[in-house]
Amino acid sequence: MHYESLCADLDGQMRWLARRLGIAIPERAWPALAWAATFENVAARAGQLIPAPGLFKNNAAFFRRGTSGAGHEILSDAGLASYHARVAGMAAPNLLAWLHSPHPGAVTAMP
Repeated sequence: MHYESLCADLDGQMRWLARRLGIAIPERAWPALAWAATFENVAARAGQLIPAPGLFKNNAAFFRRGTSGAGHEILSDAGLASYHARVAGMAAPNLLAWLHSPHPGAVTAMP
C-alpha cells in the first residue's frame, strides 16, 4: 500500500487490505479502526508503536508531519543520489517507480 493512497482513503485502503488478507471485520468496528489508524493517532502513540526500540533517537520524530517528500527537504543532492543508488539494488525498477510516485492512486495490486 502506498502512503499517498492511505492518506487519500484510509478507510478504503484498510478495507481493501482486510479483504486481501481474508480478515472479516464487523462493519460496526470500521469507524474506530480507521480513526485509530489516522496519522495523528499513530503519531501520538509513537513510543508504543515503533517496532524497534532505540532505532530512532526520538520515536516521535519518525512521525514528523505526515507528508511525502520530506527527504527532499532534509537531504542534500548527494544524499538523495546516495539513497537512490542504494535502493536501486534493493527492489525492481517498477516497484521503485511506484514507491517514488507522488500520487499512485488506489492500490489494487502490488506492481
